[in-house]
Amino acid sequence: MKKENTFVWWFVVVFLFVAVFVIFKTENSFGGSDTISHYKIAHWAWKYPHLLLDSWGKPVFTLLISPWAQFGMNGARVYNVIIGLCTALLLWRLSFYLSIQHKWLGLFLVVFVPIYFISMFTSLTEVTFSFILILSVFLFYKDKMVWSAVVLSFLPFVRTEGAILFVLFIGAFALRKRYLAIPFLLTGFLVYSVAGWGYYHDFWWIVNQNPYSGNAVDIYGHGSLLHFIDKMPVILGYPVVILFLIGLIVIIVHWIKSDKWRLSKSVYFLLLVPGSFLLYLAAHSFVWWRGMGNSLGLIRVMAAVAPAASLTALVGMDWLLKSVQKFSRVLKLTVLSVFLIWIIMVGISTYLSAFSVSPTETLLSETAIFIKHKQLDNNKIYYFDPYLAYKLGADPYSNQIIQWYPKGNNPVAKLPGGCIVVWDAHFGPNEGREPLNDLLKNDAMGVVKIFRPKYPFKVLGGYDYSIYVFQKK
Repeated sequence: MKKENTFVWWFVVVFLFVAVFVIFKTENSFGGSDTISHYKIAHWAWKYPHLLLDSWGKPVFTLLISPWAQFGMNGARVYNVIIGLCTALLLWRLSFYLSIQHKWLGLFLVVFVPIYFISMFTSLTEVTFSFILILSVFLFYKDKMVWSAVVLSFLPFVRTEGAILFVLFIGAFALRKRYLAIPFLLTGFLVYSVAGWGYYHDFWWIVNQNPYSGNAVDIYGHGSLLHFIDKMPVILGYPVVILFLIGLIVIIVHWIKSDKWRLSKSVYFLLLVPGSFLLYLAAHSFVWWRGMGNSLGLIRVMAAVAPAASLTALVGMDWLLKSVQKFSRVLKLTVLSVFLIWIIMVGISTYLSAFSVSPTETLLSETAIFIKHKQLDNNKIYYFDPYLAYKLGADPYSNQIIQWYPKGNNPVAKLPGGCIVVWDAHFGPNEGREPLNDLLKNDAMGVVKIFRPKYPFKVLGGYDYSIYVFQKK
């Protein structure tokens, strides 16, 4: 036990040291504008406190990451690495309640899941979501049911869809006859309803300010019901997918054969661990298939429940190693080595290209340099892509630089003379709903500069990517 503890803490220290080195030597384009937007909200929340209640930014996530975001984007990324490692440590501690022999393997099965590994190096919400979910499961197994419910109640304030997992915990509390815990699932809602009441003048602001209440299927589209299933090789990676399926079968067989269908530990494990992963997967598959909830079918959302899949995979790995050990210790070491190397290589290599600036970010950086060089930032700037404000180093909540959402038949008429409009082919015609031709045909707008990538590529909506810098006459 002492050797395992030593190994675990050395793993955490070494991984953190290497991760911080990587963070300060690279940028990370994974998550695109969302990672910039979350950072933007968290960084400026200390100057504009109402941002701590921003529905899109997710209040609990913003609160937790904002101290780190004061040190810049890299500070926010370090936070996510630390939270990811804390999740791995929690999973390791949770495995003590599950009669797992090779507990230390859980660390590798968490941090080297491809979608989780790359998410740890961003400022996205999914890693914090996973921590709160695993902490809730951990508290459940420690028989601290009320605290489990309280912690879980804040999950929707990290990612809105976390509310769907309440049904699993309600079922688990009810089966354990711990009915008192169930009302405490309202804790997060009540705390934030009261906290935001003064600002929004609406006790029900959480419902009424829901950023996903509209329907943007005309922009984001919809797709196959099996979209996320098909992407599992780049979500969990083949080795974890294989081990997850083994673990799921092992637990089900154990429940049927050994537990004789009784309300045993196996039932609660199936309900809260693989159950959370599968319900979350089903929900996202459904909304993408139906074109609901402004879903873009982004596979990165699965990072939120990846550790739940990892814990199930740990059960599979443990069973596999115990099985082969019966034949030969050498065979066990061989299987262990093959899976460990495979898991690490897949985890690191799948999204390796994301540790660099994307083509859109490259062009936006060139645009920002041009604007500064020509001193166009002395004028009021209207933009669509949040990355531009980030590269300009400007306060995005000042009246000097504004993320534009045009409204009305002639939105240009409302803009002040001399202002700069930076239109990009991704956000401009999609989220901004401002076609390029409307600006080009408007006599009040003059083209200052056009930026096109060296190697053409298309973005959402099938548009050839480009950036136009306009100035109103």
